[in-house]
Amino acid sequence: MPKQKGLPLRAFAIFLLAAVIGVAGGFLGSKFLDGLEWIQDALTQRRVVDGPDGARQSFPTAIEENLTWWQTLLVPTIGGLVAGCLLLLLRGKKPAFGLADLVVLVQLRKGTIRLRESLVQTLSSACTIGSGGSIGREGANSQIAATVAALVARWARLGSRPRAVLLGCGVAAGMATSYNAPITGAIFVMEVVLGNFAMDVFAPIVVASVLATIVRGELRGKEAHLGEASEFVAKLPWNLVFAAVLLGVLCGFGGIVFRSALATGRRAFARLPGSLPFRFALGGLIVGAIGITVPHAWGNGFDVIHELAHSAPTLGLVMTLFLWKLVATVATVGSGGLGGIFTPNLVIGAAFGAVFAHCLGYVTPVSDKEVATFVFVGMAGLTAATMHAPVTAVVLVFEMTRSHYDELTLPVMLCSIVASITASLLDEDSYYTAAIRQKGEQLPGGIEDLAIRTTYVRDVQRTDTLVVRDKASFTEVMQVLGTHRGDTVYVQDEAGALTGRIELQDVKGFLNDPSLTNVVIAADMTRPPVTIHADQSVASLMPLFDDPELREVAVVAAGPSPKLLGRVRHQDVLSMLGNEVLGQQRRNHRMALDGEDMALPVGYELATVPVPDAWTGHAVDALPPEQLQGLVVVMAIRPGGRATDIVAATSDLVLEADWRVVVLGKKGAIRRLREDAEAAEQ
Repeated sequence: MPKQKGLPLRAFAIFLLAAVIGVAGGFLGSKFLDGLEWIQDALTQRRVVDGPDGARQSFPTAIEENLTWWQTLLVPTIGGLVAGCLLLLLRGKKPAFGLADLVVLVQLRKGTIRLRESLVQTLSSACTIGSGGSIGREGANSQIAATVAALVARWARLGSRPRAVLLGCGVAAGMATSYNAPITGAIFVMEVVLGNFAMDVFAPIVVASVLATIVRGELRGKEAHLGEASEFVAKLPWNLVFAAVLLGVLCGFGGIVFRSALATGRRAFARLPGSLPFRFALGGLIVGAIGITVPHAWGNGFDVIHELAHSAPTLGLVMTLFLWKLVATVATVGSGGLGGIFTPNLVIGAAFGAVFAHCLGYVTPVSDKEVATFVFVGMAGLTAATMHAPVTAVVLVFEMTRSHYDELTLPVMLCSIVASITASLLDEDSYYTAAIRQKGEQLPGGIEDLAIRTTYVRDVQRTDTLVVRDKASFTEVMQVLGTHRGDTVYVQDEAGALTGRIELQDVKGFLNDPSLTNVVIAADMTRPPVTIHADQSVASLMPLFDDPELREVAVVAAGPSPKLLGRVRHQDVLSMLGNEVLGQQRRNHRMALDGEDMALPVGYELATVPVPDAWTGHAVDALPPEQLQGLVVVMAIRPGGRATDIVAATSDLVLEADWRVVVLGKKGAIRRLREDAEAAEQ
């Protein structure tokens, strides 16, 4: 006999799907990173250096050593041209791509990811990044894993909420693969993408993020980390720790400037005449021109962070890098380059932190290791300000540096939270919420608001409506009300169009006057219907229930003739909110009774368990009383040849060994009964 231990299989389904997404995201993301390196090798003749770790030359160094000035100018220009030409294959379609678009897709639960479009955009992103575009590779990695998630959700026919969770798993897998940082990937999705730390959401996100990191580690090793922080940073004295607060304020302003610069770049390129490939090529040309004198502005910049931390750059060098890396990023993103802004944001923040440390040196002595410390503090601060995600910024720095408490914890945390608060006071929108507003959508205000704006009437509607014709007699209306549970009867005309509704109180005035009941028809008792379309959000439905006498709303098809599709009760909306906000495991169990959805008392549940050995061969009224405390046997399920047979648990029903029983009772009593049955089977 199959045993049912712990959670049922359907409760594990989301974890199994998250595992598939994590493994696929880690594998495909690693292959994408390999492809980027192949493109960079081909374009810059980058080679493997002889060293104990076999590490490759950094991208900027390869440019300086292997390319002439005209090659430096030409490589990103051609890369941008090819990237733009690839997007012409989409014929004007612009499906979601990059972290900002994925956040919009997940939060609003609108739109989808199609395989063909995603492949074309991934190739376009590879051309931009591989040829030196200043844009992050985490956008493409997240898009790849999110595409897998969308395909899995479509195959499993999941609803909007689990689909959003799986897309979040894809984003987490992409982030983890890009930075070899599983905790950061999970925290970023919970803090920014989903805005929900409920355990039934957090657990599958962690599964996907961890598995993606494991797969990446097996395929590519651990080269994404910057090494132990103790090697190149120093514990700051207290006066410099509190200087991190000032850096946080400056990063808050810097985050606004960074976002404004990106928006200005997009508007400027949008006004230019010419086709999409022309704009891409122009963006590449600007990056190439910068790369002639500032090669460190090329690429997404992870190697640059390593150099800033391990060397002792001069003030002039870091100021030059800060300025021209910003210009290169604006040119790449503004021209339409596909990818993320996470890594360029980290590089600019790192340079900003170094500039701050050098300026601080004019006031108080600052060592080279302390400058390196501020590199990471500024990196976290600007990221927190741009994304409004201080927790993600802190965790990312810790995972990238393997830092210790005495080195980075206090200044990084102080700078990140101050930067996030400062940026929020200056502008309530983050980089991602601004993208939602640009699409003309209203921002969800918390989990509850997110739930009612991203859940649609079709998701909560019932189809068990009571319907009569408008010419039905009073007796027919009473028969419908008397034989079915419900207080509302909907009235339709001969064409099937909804004309009104009859509430229970509408018929009470006719019950004591037999002369009226013989002549009154349904149309005489009809009041106007309260309707809503199936494709409207629950947010549009909620104001209708401001009427305290309204019990339910009719769901109709859009069109000139309102066809009745179903109904929605206020209790259905409240149940949906409980599911979205509290999670599945926090809801009371529910059961249907005469078509009415009813909640069981708190602490009780309805469960199916194997027949215990002590019950085998006994009638229901002869079961051991000590095992029935807090329990009621409702039904028995006995296996048949091709199907199961469900019978009522009458007092004389004798239970057999291979049966299962449905019991109603306290959760603790049901748990003990199930444990006894499983222990006997072992």
